[in-house]
Amino acid sequence: MNQDATKPVCVTFRNLSFGAKLRGRAAKIWVDGGGSATDTEEGTACGSMTCVKPILKSLTGVFSPGKMTAIMGASGAGKTTLLKAIAGEAVEGVLTGDVRVNGHVATTDDLRRVSGFVFQDDLLMATMTVREAILFSARLRLPGGMSLQEKEMRVSHVIELLHLGACADTVIGSSLAKGGISGGEKKRVAIGMELVTNPPILFLDEPTTGLDTYTAYSVMSTLKALAESGRTVVATIHQPSSDIFHIFDNLIVLAEGHIVYQGPAETMVLNFTQGMFLHCPPYVNPADFLFMQVLYDSHSQGGDNDREASRQRSDTRAQLLLAAYRAAPLCQEWVEQNMSNAGEKMHMDIMSQRAGILEQISIIGVRNVRNVSRNPMGARAKIMQSVFMGSVVALIFHGIGNNQTSTQDRLGSLFFSAMTMMNGAFSVLVLFGEERVIIQREQALGLYSISAYFVTKVVTELPQNILGPLLQAVITFFPLGYHETYVSTGAEKFLIFASVVVLTANAGNGLGIFIASVFSDLRITLVAAPPMILPLMIFSGFFINTGFP
Repeated sequence: MNQDATKPVCVTFRNLSFGAKLRGRAAKIWVDGGGSATDTEEGTACGSMTCVKPILKSLTGVFSPGKMTAIMGASGAGKTTLLKAIAGEAVEGVLTGDVRVNGHVATTDDLRRVSGFVFQDDLLMATMTVREAILFSARLRLPGGMSLQEKEMRVSHVIELLHLGACADTVIGSSLAKGGISGGEKKRVAIGMELVTNPPILFLDEPTTGLDTYTAYSVMSTLKALAESGRTVVATIHQPSSDIFHIFDNLIVLAEGHIVYQGPAETMVLNFTQGMFLHCPPYVNPADFLFMQVLYDSHSQGGDNDREASRQRSDTRAQLLLAAYRAAPLCQEWVEQNMSNAGEKMHMDIMSQRAGILEQISIIGVRNVRNVSRNPMGARAKIMQSVFMGSVVALIFHGIGNNQTSTQDRLGSLFFSAMTMMNGAFSVLVLFGEERVIIQREQALGLYSISAYFVTKVVTELPQNILGPLLQAVITFFPLGYHETYVSTGAEKFLIFASVVVLTANAGNGLGIFIASVFSDLRITLVAAPPMILPLMIFSGFFINTGFP
């Protein structure tokens, strides 16, 4: 069986509109800045300072099977919003209209089951190899009835298809670490993690971002080959080179949320030169002509820096382009002809059988163990932190007595021992903050449940969260004289002390994860953490005795 073979899938949409929800001050600013609370044509609604700002405005179009469709337009035209709205990835907004797969109505969940979505930024676990990353996706997303050997064969096929054989066993790496794979290879890995399920539809958001000209061309050529194998490939792209532009089969051009051209990419220039009497000089990149002469009139921009004038000029240009598009019979005929090719009805449950909760825990657990073992610097830093802080406390409070006058010294030593453990919350902020964005991305793709991740996170990091605090307990217990007791044996006292230290350290670790989960921006997290932790120190009973007035 040819693993490249897929059933042709035609995606169509009619009167598709999407509005972003604005609340509070953002809604007021938008209304004051030109939005209308009674604009029913664009679907705008405002009430109790909540507005829906229209982004996509009654779009009708088609993504044809076996073709590579590019969505182009100026920044803010709605390219990514259209892609996410069709793919079921649009959030925090109101989506209306009719989306069909092979002529049959499909919900956003249906589209997610039969498609793969590659985001603009490549968020990959840096400590995994290329093969491990794609196999990780395969084991979580392919049906449980498929054997591990079959999944590995599927992964090997995808690696060969995307020309990743040379770096298959190379660690992905990151911008902060030496080595690793290149940007183009990372993009192909992200594509491979989606392609491993053999989806008939593949959506990509700005797949050439951050790549040099040759690497971008290589990635787009790979996508062209995937489309030729029968898949429906749709990609947003900002301003491609001339070579990349000629790879596209079909083209959708957006302006201010409207479709102003739709049809074969090769006829785009002819459409605007004939319909709007524009002139495209010879040997000019068609994409440059589209931006400089069509979407923006480069000869009439002048030096006007007035934002309101610029916005009005863009709206006027978009309305002019929209009127020309609606009056172009060839474009309208092409859309209707391609939308009529419905094709065979698609079964939306072909990708719904995925790994169960126990299998998710096992797969994520293996990845977490590898992540810890391949990043020994993090474990060493925690051990060195425990040794250093334990030594500081032992030196400062060494030789404290066991009488009434040394009570305050003993309380101080206990307080600072606990606080050094709670300081682990600050080290977790950065480490988990970087990992959090990857977890959110994998959650958005539906790879696993959050409960499976949480269980494996706790279990796999528990050994180092016990070893470090236990080492600090050993360093501080005997120099501070905690073993000199008249109540119980020294062994019993050490067991109690070590247990409290370990529990406190894990509580600090959990607090750090909680704080890092509350705020989406790491900079805000680092600013908000001290005010959240300071009250715990104040009311711990050391600085103020809560038992007395």
